[in-house]
Amino acid sequence: ERRAVEEAIQIYPEAVIATPGGLVSDAATFNLLLAHCTTVWLQADPEDHMKRVIAQGDMRPMADSKEAMDDLKVILAGRAAFYSKAEFRLDTSAQPIEPTFASLRRMVRDALNIQG
Repeated sequence: ERRAVEEAIQIYPEAVIATPGGLVSDAATFNLLLAHCTTVWLQADPEDHMKRVIAQGDMRPMADSKEAMDDLKVILAGRAAFYSKAEFRLDTSAQPIEPTFASLRRMVRDALNIQG
């Protein structure tokens, strides 16, 4: 992951880099993002995380665990301190996708002082 992030930053100075949630557990890679990128924590309720993964056809979270939701809550709580280091936070569970995207777009445009 670190090599991919380094390469993306080097080759594409103006790009959106969507990273996996677990990236924060690698301090060096996460610090690289924090140092070189405008970062946004797209926060969601655990229930929404689970629904979105299942909607994509990925049943792994439920595969062998009746405690999948409890496990997810523990994982998200454990990562929250790291995620909170992002410059911005957007709760994606607070509203439907269209207004959420509009909020994200406005947030990033304002942060980067992009007109239009």
